Amino acid sequence: MTLTYRRPGIKDLPETIKLLFKFRDDYSELFPTPDVDKVTATVQHHYEKGFIHNVYKDNKLIGSIGAAPSEWWFSPEQFISETWFYVLPEERSFSIATKLLAELKQYRAGSTVLLPISTGFDRPALYEKLKFNNMGTIWRYN
Repeated sequence: MTLTYRRPGIKDLPETIKLLFKFRDDYSELFPTPDVDKVTATVQHHYEKGFIHNVYKDNKLIGSIGAAPSEWWFSPEQFISETWFYVLPEERSFSIATKLLAELKQYRAGSTVLLPISTGFDRPALYEKLKFNNMGTIWRYN
């Protein structure tokens, strides 16, 4: 088994979009039905102006994290807002999650990074190990 972590190329984006629909399927009781055009536009925006990092197992996409710069509602200062963080249920591990989050932290070193927990499945030990601070349903790194 070989795990590879990398930024996807433009040709990898349809596969990333397909993975993100699996995320929604896993949490269908929590989230509304996704719109393929909206998901495609969001992934394209993150590819062009934000951050996407995928993990592949033997060249098969098994997880992805995406984030983009955003502004505080009260300040023009920017922070990095995680948009998605998903690994297929059968592939989830502490090491995969740690590596994907470490890539996010490196993306904009020195910026505040916010991880909203929207599924209700919080992993405090993981976030604490990576020096994130708990802010209720959001974890903050800076």
